[in-house]
Amino acid sequence: MKDKPKKGRKSDKSITPQNTLEGHARKNKRAESARIDVASSYVVGIDQADIASLSCLRHASRLLGQHPAFWGRYFKGPGNTSRIQYQARAENSFFYSNYIRVLPIARQTNEVSGTEREGFMAGQRNAAAILAAFGAMHLSNMSDGICVFLDVENDPTLSKEYYTGWAAGLVLGGQSSMIDFGDEIRLLRIDPNTHVRFLPCVYAHHNARATWRALGKAIDDGAECYGSWVVYMDADRFPIWPWRAEFTSPEMPPTVPVVACQRILDHVEDGQSIDFNLANPSHHSWLLPRLVLPAP
Repeated sequence: MKDKPKKGRKSDKSITPQNTLEGHARKNKRAESARIDVASSYVVGIDQADIASLSCLRHASRLLGQHPAFWGRYFKGPGNTSRIQYQARAENSFFYSNYIRVLPIARQTNEVSGTEREGFMAGQRNAAAILAAFGAMHLSNMSDGICVFLDVENDPTLSKEYYTGWAAGLVLGGQSSMIDFGDEIRLLRIDPNTHVRFLPCVYAHHNARATWRALGKAIDDGAECYGSWVVYMDADRFPIWPWRAEFTSPEMPPTVPVVACQRILDHVEDGQSIDFNLANPSHHSWLLPRLVLPAP
């Protein structure tokens, strides 16, 4: 007489790959593949106030689940040797070899509430820093132009006059045959036939009401602004997608597209502070060709 199966005992037919270690491994692999597929549908980047490094790239890629497509770095004036500012000798080859585009950030944060004259001089200085870093001839080949984001924090807020002057100075800086900033740099010479097209843009918090209103007034008076990069942080967690409608504030000028959003600020990995950014899926194909891939 055959023994009857004991209660609670599963027959061999119930043992399938789905409830074995092999089955769990397959499930995990499919889940990981799905996560990578979702990640690859978004364009992401980072920014930081330090010289770019391989260790930072590794940390960022691990947290993002993919390689950053762009990397924000500060530009203030040519000849500035602070690690906070872009250092071409140390960074150009790094970005070229890793195929990462540089997003230029114009940094004179404490001055953005100033006069039109102050803005104009700062814009020229920022243009000179970017030209010195990448070379006028290389930048002149970017026929669609180069986006440059004016760094505006919550205090002080942007003034209409400063933005008007800054945008004009930046644009003119790419068209000048000679720029001289005295002690900061001996002389920056540009071929008279070389013209670089800089595109003024703004970085600010998404609900910075006073800043967006000032920008709107400047635009109404004829100033150019090609895009905005907004700050919208709700938690220090990953992933940083999807894109959300609330990243755009009703206070923002309707003619200025939101091309990117800073989702995580000052995330620290091994003593390195990194900010994480998400490009707007509706505009990343416009943005990326207007960021700088250094020459080999």
